[in-house]
Amino acid sequence: MGDFLFGQTVGMLKNAMDGAGAAHGAIANNVANVNTPNFRRADVSFKDALAATEPPDPNSDALALVTTSDRDIPVDGARDAGTFKITTTVDDTQQMRLDGSNVDVDQEMAKLSLNSAYAQTMGQLLQTQYTAIKASIEEHF
Repeated sequence: MGDFLFGQTVGMLKNAMDGAGAAHGAIANNVANVNTPNFRRADVSFKDALAATEPPDPNSDALALVTTSDRDIPVDGARDAGTFKITTTVDDTQQMRLDGSNVDVDQEMAKLSLNSAYAQTMGQLLQTQYTAIKASIEEHF
């Protein structure tokens, strides 16, 4: 229903923030368990799934209709909206430390910094979208 009310951009930005939040949690868990013997770090993959929810480039001659429910009226050329799914994988690569852990704190902190910047950017873009929506429904005297 959010796509209907606020448009597809708001939904995609919300998914991006959800994915960044899950990635942040996984990175924080990796750092917290750096000294746990035989701990295997985890990665969160969401950017490919997010890209899959983006609609294809529209044909300049046709206007595509996106259906989100089986109750929607089918129209020729309509496509289902992509589903967004965050996946977490355990990294079984070679151990980095004598205790059997494969967590490298320097790499995790770099990933945390990158993910934080990504989340902040998505949050700013989402705020811009909500500001535009708010301005479009307010009356200005």
